[in-house]
Amino acid sequence: MRIAYFSPLNPMPSGISDYSEELLPYLARHAHIDLFIDVYEPSNREIVDSFSIFHHWDFERLARERRYDMCLYQMGNSPYHEYIYHQLLRHPGVTVLHDFVLHHFLQSITVGRGDLIGYIREMGYSYGVEGMVRARRMFAGKEQVPRYRYPLCERVVDSSLGIIVHSDYVARQLDGIRPGIRMAKVNQHLSLRKLPSLTDARSSLGLGDQFVVASFGRIDPVKRIEVILRAFARLRQKRANAIYLLVGESVPPYRVEDRIHELGLEGAVKVTGYVNMDAFQAYIAACDVGINLRFPTAGETSASVIRLMGAGKPVIVSDVGWFVELPDDCCLKVEPGDREEEALLGYMEFLAANEGARQELGTTARAYIEENHSLVGSAQGYIAFIRDILSNLA
Repeated sequence: MRIAYFSPLNPMPSGISDYSEELLPYLARHAHIDLFIDVYEPSNREIVDSFSIFHHWDFERLARERRYDMCLYQMGNSPYHEYIYHQLLRHPGVTVLHDFVLHHFLQSITVGRGDLIGYIREMGYSYGVEGMVRARRMFAGKEQVPRYRYPLCERVVDSSLGIIVHSDYVARQLDGIRPGIRMAKVNQHLSLRKLPSLTDARSSLGLGDQFVVASFGRIDPVKRIEVILRAFARLRQKRANAIYLLVGESVPPYRVEDRIHELGLEGAVKVTGYVNMDAFQAYIAACDVGINLRFPTAGETSASVIRLMGAGKPVIVSDVGWFVELPDDCCLKVEPGDREEEALLGYMEFLAANEGARQELGTTARAYIEENHSLVGSAQGYIAFIRDILSNLA
């Protein structure tokens, strides 16, 4: 089987770059794979040495020469996937939908570039007259389009031969808008890399004997950062040695530093900015507790939560979307709403005071991830679905 594989790779600062680079060696056990990227030089030498890598504009020429059996598209809700989006519209294949909501992406490549007609056209394609009216009202300054209500993934779904999702939540959402589509759930995988010890990680990062709480990934209000900071400020009143790490970069125009200053948390909260995978793993090893809240959800599966749980770290998550599917004995869940801050504070206080509970929760989490989120299982799920699609095309 020959597969044309479209995905960002490192150094593109996307979690899907890491996702693909971990998955590709396992997929290559089952198929010959050529990689198609945008205009940059991949930085992972193992990937560069193991695969043929081409710019995406070479695809049509190579497709005539190599006769690919399937195109495989990794589609996410960020501008790094623009060339993938245009390619899958021209050459249908299997699309891995990392986010149910693609509205932010499509808005950025239309409205973000002054293409108002393009945005109206996309809203009309997916939601008919209602969508076009909503878009025009936004341009008239009368209202904002609720992006999580209008996911704008419909054209991607309609242009694909089949869809791979990572959660039952997204499968249900897709079935609601496009009943009967060819779809497979393949759990998002974890590469169980060897982490540094807690002591070594803290030494390398300049951390000491503190209670370390951390959140990972892009810093966005949707991740309930305001709630976390308020709860953490209250925790600091009882545990002066607590420190909160925000490992990632802020999404403009949000300025988390302003809120940190307002709460008097300078010195207690560290914002790292974007870090490479080695540093990312070191911060995971160094923390006592991970927090990943999210509301509303775009239907994403959190790679950082999977990495934290796979590293045996206790994690506090929102009780929404994919997180609901995690067993209750593997993590602590907080419902968004009026009691969110109180519940989060209670969990942080409990875990700070109970090292044994942290270890027990982390051990259970790691066992669950090892059993259900393996790279071998992920690759097998991909190949089985692609073969099923091909058999139905024959």
